[in-house]
Amino acid sequence: MKQNIKLFKNGDSYAFRISEKDRELLDANIDTYFEKIISTDGKEITFKKIEKVRPNVQETASKLYSKHSNLMKRLENL
Repeated sequence: MKQNIKLFKNGDSYAFRISEKDRELLDANIDTYFEKIISTDGKEITFKKIEKVRPNVQETASKLYSKHSNLMKRLENL
């Protein structure tokens, strides 16, 4: 979806406003984090929503790391 928007002053910073419809489409709120990517020529800014780590993935990774802690330490020292 392409849309023209205007930069505005917000205190000592500048910001882009998104509509309520866009916010809902992104399923975003004030606790949502985005990665900001600025093109090397300075003509494009891309924002990507950072998805929260699913608890079961984090738990599985922690168990795997613990189970193979000696191997993980050896790999860290390569």
